[in-house]
Formats: sequence, structure tokens, C-alpha cells
Amino acid sequence: MKVVPVQRVMSPADADKLVGRTVGDDEPWMPCEGPVLMMDADDPTLPVMAYLPLSDPGPLRQAVRSAKMTTTLRAGTGMRNASRTFGMAPRKPVQWREGCAETSLARDDPAVQAVLTDYAAICRDTLADLLPAEVERGKAVVGQVLPEWRLAEDALWTSGVINANSALPYHRDRFNFDAWSAMPVLRRGVRGGYLSVPEYGLTVPCRDGWALYWSGFRLLHGVTPLTKVAKDGYRFSVVYYALKGMKDCFTAAAELTYSQQKRTSREHAPAMPNDDGDPYGRVPE
Repeated sequence: MKVVPVQRVMSPADADKLVGRTVGDDEPWMPCEGPVLMMDADDPTLPVMAYLPLSDPGPLRQAVRSAKMTTTLRAGTGMRNASRTFGMAPRKPVQWREGCAETSLARDDPAVQAVLTDYAAICRDTLADLLPAEVERGKAVVGQVLPEWRLAEDALWTSGVINANSALPYHRDRFNFDAWSAMPVLRRGVRGGYLSVPEYGLTVPCRDGWALYWSGFRLLHGVTPLTKVAKDGYRFSVVYYALKGMKDCFTAAAELTYSQQKRTSREHAPAMPNDDGDPYGRVPE
């Protein structure tokens, strides 16, 4: 594995101006073919990103391809995104989730959840071998979350998302802790779908069976357009992260009681219609 310097070419403030914009159809560009650890050229102690192969992506590929995706409309962009979250989810009353809970995938397909959890440990150990200080910092951060709300008791992350064939616009992972994430990619018969990191002028190729490690909280990123070149082509990214909202969760038993109380309180509250006459203010699909 090579350790190479990469030069910052854009300030965080200038990068923020790109938030929400679609990514251009750029060709991959990295300082070397990989595996590689990229360090900031102006601060040799500051790691930027690692790009490494998975030792055995087969079980992860099988699990991800068997998971049922859901399609959502991404706020502010009008783009539809096929994805599926896994692991743990914080309270989100606007979506009628009154308490912290496992995601539906964790409840409905525990076999897939188990494989995803296994690869969380693999990615954590890979990162620990490479950047032990970042892993220790991540452990300290996620230590604010009760063990039962992590992917595993000693896990570095609480949650994750599977993105299917998604060319995501530029964004920062602002709901995450300021800690490194891992992103294995599984792809076949697809052109494009590269990870763009404009602050360092990087366009990472996202090869099949390789994983990226970096802080999506710190660095703006997005995905270039992708095109299927085979009928059964696909590109899945599996992103592991630690959600800040999970630090506010009580124990599972207390969350259940809390959510039941909040739900009962809401159901007995007088209806307050919105402008469309919907008493709950829901947006029509």
C-alpha cells in the first residue's frame, strides 16, 4: 500500500457552495491506482482517505443484492434514491418514529443484518490496522451511545445505508458524528458511479469489492452519474456511520415506554389540519 500526499484545492467554505448540486460526469482521478492512504500535503499528520480492497466481498454482495430497497425523494433535489437503512435509528417524530429503534431491515431480515454487522467489524479492523488513532477517536465518539444502540457492542458505527445505483448530489453527512466512515462498493456492468471529493480534486473509481474510508462529516462528497452497460448491471455502496442522534437514546426498554407514551399523547391531541386539510401535515406522495 502506498502513502501519498494530496493537495487541498478548495476551501470548506467554497465546497459548501456545491451542496445539493449534481456531480459532473468526471473520469476517475487519484494519485495512484491503490491500495492507497492519502494524507494532506500541507499537514502530513492529517489523513484524508484510504482506498483498500475487501478480502472477501462475496457474502456481502449476496446479502446486499437480496435486500429489498425503498425509493425516496431526496429533499431539495427532486432526485429519487433507492436505498435501505440498517442498524439503529434515532427518534424522528416528523416521520412518526417516537422512539429509538432497530431499522426495519434489522427486524425483518436478520440474516442480512448479521452479514452487514460482520463486515462492519471487518472494516473497523482494517481501519484500525491502518489508522489506529482514528479508530480510537471514533470509539471515544461512539462511546456516547449505549452499547445496545450500536451495530455490535464493540462496533465503531451505529447504523448504515445501502445505496442502489444512486448518483447522489454533493453533500456532507451532517447527521453523523465527526468520525470516519467505511464504504464498501459492489458493482457489475456499470459505467460511472465514482466518488467525487472536490476539496482535494479527487474522483475515486469505486472498484468492485473495494472500500473507501474517510470522514463524510468533514469532506463534501457526491457520486458521478452512472450508466448500466449490461442489462443486469448494478452499483451498491454500503456506508457505515455513527449517527449523532443515537447518543440521546435511553435503554431499549425505556425507549419502548417513552415511544408508547408519546404516541398515545399525539393520538389524543386535537387534530390541527394543514393547508391541504391533512390533520397530520403529511406531504402527499
